[in-house]
Amino acid sequence: MNIFAKIIKLNDFAFKKVNYYSVLLEGNDVNEFYDFLNRMEDISEVEDDLNNLVFWIEKIGNDEGAKLIYFRNEADISDVTALPPPRKQMKLHSVEVEEIRLYCLRANESVVFLFNGGIKTQGMIKAKDCPNVGPYFKQANTITKVINQLFINGDILWTKDYSDITFDEALEFEI
Repeated sequence: MNIFAKIIKLNDFAFKKVNYYSVLLEGNDVNEFYDFLNRMEDISEVEDDLNNLVFWIEKIGNDEGAKLIYFRNEADISDVTALPPPRKQMKLHSVEVEEIRLYCLRANESVVFLFNGGIKTQGMIKAKDCPNVGPYFKQANTITKVINQLFINGDILWTKDYSDITFDEALEFEI
């Protein structure tokens, strides 16, 4: 069953260097990123992880820009990345996130789509095989493919300086 989605600018996450977006799926009251935040806020065991993940979103947004070094490559054949940053970057800033993953589309150093995620099973298991985050990873892949096609089709356009995107706010797409 296919559903429709809309792109939502995350105005509550407005920063100097990065514009964050998410998607609102048909029938849902909140966008995918806020759904992630709401679910993780209810799990006391990941409170520190969630606070540290929000630190990274703000640090990338205000100070660093969405450079590739701050995003995890979760699969070789996908444009989907994840936060928190790879362990090396977290250690440099002494702000680590152990258990949670948030799936994203890093469109460029100024535009990032934040999707959904969850608590990743520890160990060598790949995101796509994890019972907790696998469905979110797969959903992020589906949404990313459609968003990339919307760029190709001209439904989403870059501003002249590539610091943001423009699109018809009524734009709906099928996933």
